[in-house]
Amino acid sequence: MGGVSNVFGQGRTIYESVSQVGRAISQASSAQPLSPERWEETLDERRELWREMIGLSPLPSRTPLKAKVTGTLDRGDYVVEKVHFESFPGAHVVGNLYRPAKVTGRLPAVLYLTGHSQGKIRKTYQQNPRWFGQHGYIALVLDPIQLGESQGFHHGTYHEKHWDWPSRGYTPLGTEVWNGMRALDYLATRSDVDPDRFGVTGLSGGGVVSWALGAADDRLKVVAPVCQSGSVQGVAEDRSVQGHCDCAFWINYHQWGWPDLGALIAPRAFMIASGSEDLLWRPRHYRDVAHRIRHQFAALGQSDKFKLVEDLTPHGYTPKLRQAVFTWFNTHLKDDPTPVESDVTDFVEPEKNLLVFGGKLPENDNMMDAPKLLVPAPPLPKVTDRASWKRHQDKALKALRRTTFRQIAGQSGPVFVGRRADGGTKPNVAFGTLLFRNSDQIDLQIRLRRYTDAPTGLAAVVYAMESDAWRTFAGGGSSRPGMAAPILTAGVEVRGTGTTSVGPGYYWTLRRTYPMLGETIPERQTADLLDGVKLVRERLQPGSVAVYGKGHTAPHAIYAALLDPKISEVILYNPPESHVAEGTLEYLGVLRVGDLPHNLALVYPRPITFVGKLPPAYEWTRDLYRKLGAEDRFRVIPSVARWKAFRAD
Repeated sequence: MGGVSNVFGQGRTIYESVSQVGRAISQASSAQPLSPERWEETLDERRELWREMIGLSPLPSRTPLKAKVTGTLDRGDYVVEKVHFESFPGAHVVGNLYRPAKVTGRLPAVLYLTGHSQGKIRKTYQQNPRWFGQHGYIALVLDPIQLGESQGFHHGTYHEKHWDWPSRGYTPLGTEVWNGMRALDYLATRSDVDPDRFGVTGLSGGGVVSWALGAADDRLKVVAPVCQSGSVQGVAEDRSVQGHCDCAFWINYHQWGWPDLGALIAPRAFMIASGSEDLLWRPRHYRDVAHRIRHQFAALGQSDKFKLVEDLTPHGYTPKLRQAVFTWFNTHLKDDPTPVESDVTDFVEPEKNLLVFGGKLPENDNMMDAPKLLVPAPPLPKVTDRASWKRHQDKALKALRRTTFRQIAGQSGPVFVGRRADGGTKPNVAFGTLLFRNSDQIDLQIRLRRYTDAPTGLAAVVYAMESDAWRTFAGGGSSRPGMAAPILTAGVEVRGTGTTSVGPGYYWTLRRTYPMLGETIPERQTADLLDGVKLVRERLQPGSVAVYGKGHTAPHAIYAALLDPKISEVILYNPPESHVAEGTLEYLGVLRVGDLPHNLALVYPRPITFVGKLPPAYEWTRDLYRKLGAEDRFRVIPSVARWKAFRAD
């Protein structure tokens, strides 16, 4: 049956695999600039793809802003207005608007986006919009969500364990972009603003939102992120997610890099301002990004519209960076390229003077529910007959393959490395191991338990090892379902289990890194399970292959069956009832298609077996099978030892 290759164990570690995918994404991002014709004909499609990756496709409704100015501060040469509006019903966006004391005609407007410390009241975030207000601009500075007077959750996966966010297809970056788009809507209503001269800039988290907003909304004529420019490669290799807020990333279904955003901002005036000693955004990454973007601007005949400026400084402003940004805005919004020599002033307005709500925030602010309201789950499918279900089934499977499982479709498949006999405890029971290299070049194992006297052509049951399994030595150990003789079982030590287990520190890092690669840990584990299923078929040639999932591995079995129509049956024990339930592992954007009971039903007409009690949420799945005349294919059995492969009469 073949021995064990001496190359086993020389594959990549999970870290090396993640880094390689990050490098591949960055190397492919705008590797060649688009021709002017190609740039133009793909512009709308690319912008919609970007909005999809930040949870804004389709765009939410532009409901009434209900904007209010709650007070003003007259500071001689400039005025501060305390402003709030609703970006969607009941969700308050809060900011200070700086303008010249005397306004004649319509002025260019700058949206200033802050980093994630204190918001609009911080010295830095007063200084910059104040400079604009003193120099002939209308400048609106916003509090980011969960800071200042803005409510909601920002650190969802960083601190709050909101791992349902990736499954919803939600990122707070999308909320910040939508708030920014509505801020532009508000500015366009003002008689002192020229809506044809909008710009955006911001530092740190506000820098990355400047990138994202500039790519999403072409009303902005100038975009200038400061100290928040990098690469997917850097995120993976440097493990910089450990220092980043959730809003620094998007749900990267289509494996975009920062240069792809730059190609959307082009040919509008775009400046990247960076500190070369920034710990989080290293120059080797942002310089490569800038190089690629520069080529795109050149291809469009607009080389003078792009610039990289940097200073020998850590994360933050310097006079050089500020003055470069001010000059850039003057050049492209005022047609005045004269280098700016003035800088910000040191005056700090007391916090209480800048408060929009005076210390009492609105109750029940809907910004708290942005993940559900901005990225709503689809309605349950209306099923009247098999034809209507088939239409939904085809549409849903296509959507899952296009986004949630997009990377699985392009996999190369497993490479068989060898087979090992591991002995047995009884005369007719043998343990063994299949060794293989998965599609990401990680070496994995499949633990087998088989009956040597079993006839050929029987069913095999394949399952993913549980991440916390401490003993998988003999045929899968505690992860192995207790199937009765003569059923063959095969436990796939998917990445993150067995010999590729990782500790809690790097596991947290991986969970936050993978979405920037268009993947998640459970999606990659599902890919490994599919590799294992393929090898079991090829090497052991069973009559059929069913998949088994228990607890948190149940979704692996469900989605493996959806992606591999040759899988004969799905067997589930104590599965989670929803992707929003605490502890359920994340799959990118899966809730944009359906929740677990609805997605399980997509395996119809293949049989489904539950072991033990049927969780209440899955009554929906059973009812659907009943509607479609396949009630006999939906089984509930008292124990896994009672399972036998389904056979239609």
